[in-house]
Amino acid sequence: MYNAVIKLVRKTGFNCSCADGVSFKGYVFSGGGILKGETACRYIKELMTVADDTAAKLRKINGIFAFVYQSPEKTVLCSDRTRTFPLFYTTEAGPLLISDDPSELKSAGTKISANSVQAFLSAGYVPGSGTLLENISQVQAGEYITYSPGGLKQEFYHSFGAGELNADVKSLKNELMNALTDAGRRLAVSLEGKYPVLPLSSGYDSRLIAVLLKMNGFDDVFTFTYGRKDNYEASLSAKTAEILKYKWTNIEYGPETVRDFIRSENFLKYYPLSSSYSSMFFLQEFFAVEKLKKEIPENSVLIPGHSGDSVAGSHLKNKMAGIFSKNELIDIIISGHFIHKRTDSGEFKNLKDIIGAAVEDKKEYSYQDYQNWIIKERHAKFIINSNRIYEFFGFEHRMPLVDGVFLDVMEKMPFDLKCGKKIYDEVLREYFFEPYGLNFSNETNPTENTLRVQDVKNTIKHILPKKIVDIYKERIKVKADTYFNIGVTDEMIKDMRKDGYEPDMTGENRNSIIIQWYIHQLLNERF
Repeated sequence: MYNAVIKLVRKTGFNCSCADGVSFKGYVFSGGGILKGETACRYIKELMTVADDTAAKLRKINGIFAFVYQSPEKTVLCSDRTRTFPLFYTTEAGPLLISDDPSELKSAGTKISANSVQAFLSAGYVPGSGTLLENISQVQAGEYITYSPGGLKQEFYHSFGAGELNADVKSLKNELMNALTDAGRRLAVSLEGKYPVLPLSSGYDSRLIAVLLKMNGFDDVFTFTYGRKDNYEASLSAKTAEILKYKWTNIEYGPETVRDFIRSENFLKYYPLSSSYSSMFFLQEFFAVEKLKKEIPENSVLIPGHSGDSVAGSHLKNKMAGIFSKNELIDIIISGHFIHKRTDSGEFKNLKDIIGAAVEDKKEYSYQDYQNWIIKERHAKFIINSNRIYEFFGFEHRMPLVDGVFLDVMEKMPFDLKCGKKIYDEVLREYFFEPYGLNFSNETNPTENTLRVQDVKNTIKHILPKKIVDIYKERIKVKADTYFNIGVTDEMIKDMRKDGYEPDMTGENRNSIIIQWYIHQLLNERF
């Protein structure tokens, strides 16, 4: 085999299987069934040994997975379209070293990347294939790496950018409805012998999953909501659970929930594992799942709504309908997602260079390129990475709203139907919620008008003096602190101030404090 060493050490949640030169984590769908374990290894080997277009073969795989394939001629590392299970690699010591834990790849001389730290402080993740550690890389969403005598070769087998479907709205709605229905059937297949547990919010994505479970004969489903006692999510989620006759509980967050949590045994083990020198660790569901660990069966599977709205176009704006340059695309990405730290002119230029290196060079760009960034970068590294919570506590997870067929259909939807997730919301209300009486008069899901108003507010923020904007933002944060994020991050602020470090409070939300605290721990070598 071509000189590669594999160290796959993370075994909570999903086990890694090794057979026939393949190391595999996750599952794939095939012929109406599900393949995992050694069966999936053999499937991957057969796929990779057929001498034809590798990218085309990988694009046809539907499931959540990461794998390493080895033969005498080459080693191939591959991640699914949303980087469900991160893989890291380095050639710093000579041979290719591969692991699901970058700590296994560090050496005495491994240094922290200053550029990666700057990007991480602004976005909450490291863009592209880099990590916070120099010479240690990550396999990106929809990417495969080939290691052979010719060296390392990086290629994407999936990127958003397919042509739009040309059909009437009714036909497009039916196609989307069928894709979601089929995703529900595959979800049901994957849950055989498992107990479904659904984090149920007031939004559309988790409500859709609740309906898909009911449509496929699941009557015993455990649902939960969490946050402040008076949080707005509870009433609508409880109503959804009542209508579908599912179990429901609300897990209240308060001062006692988070007091001194940063010194707890679970947290101190969790946060380095979750971040993996590449992504912000999430805490929103941490306290809820920590409590549920004692109450739900060992065979429970968590099914979050990650992230139908992102795939469906929630980040798209009307102004993105045309063609723009690479520089304009980078500006859109920065203004929308590099929001956790106010940057000076020098830092802004450096961010543009970092993002530019992660964006493919082309003559012109469209909204598809922006959505490609959303799915491969923000979605994969910032949202899906929150599943580390479930894995840490020993649970598997499912993500029916990143099902491959659903992704393919949404990728081809015309811009005017995808912008503001217009067709997605209409299909959910008409085909899935209405038959079950789940269209509510006091919805929290933002309307097109709400999104337009938010665009105006974002524009005004760049005009008003910084002092006024910061006062306004802090008031909004307190009012909208559903998940007790202020209480959580106040603990981190106190911890940093004990070290004489004053946190930067210019970020758009309190995630910026979690990001800063992590970097503070990293720079002070505390993990």
